[in-house]
Amino acid sequence: MKIQKIIALVFVSTLLFSCNFFTDNSPERVFELIGLNANKIPKSFERVFKEYYQQKQNGTLQTLAEDQKSMRNSNCVDAVNFYYGNTFKEDIKKINALSKTEETEPIIKAAIDMFEYAQNIQTNDFPKIAKMIDDGKSEEEVLHAAKELDNAKGMELDKKYEKVMSLLLPYADKHGVEYKKF
Repeated sequence: MKIQKIIALVFVSTLLFSCNFFTDNSPERVFELIGLNANKIPKSFERVFKEYYQQKQNGTLQTLAEDQKSMRNSNCVDAVNFYYGNTFKEDIKKINALSKTEETEPIIKAAIDMFEYAQNIQTNDFPKIAKMIDDGKSEEEVLHAAKELDNAKGMELDKKYEKVMSLLLPYADKHGVEYKKF
């Protein structure tokens, strides 16, 4: 009798988990994970590094201290790595965990492509420009490098963003997800 109860419990548990009963894959959740997190992608790398350059000049550049509770003065590379180094890693994991349906699969695929591309820029390209600031390069040199990044990879990132939104917004509209465009 106990074995039958255990088998029944395992069967029901497997059924519930395989149907994603305990996960939220609602259209609202898909929109939240993809659409809202896309807002973390900077629209202008030049603007980001202009702010970093000014903070470095003002002596206000900070990152989290070792105690994980307070802030400390920082160089630009450490600040960029702190603020941008892992921006999308958790988002990518959560998006990958969404169950894919015929309707959501192209949205999820495009979103992963966009977030991985953005993560790559922030992990590999941002520290190079931040190092220019730490090395005392002029504001013109730093902003030129950031503008080149905008023109090269920023334009591609914009295309990826537009592709995601062209899939996500009609999906959200179809399922009655409320959102505001800015």
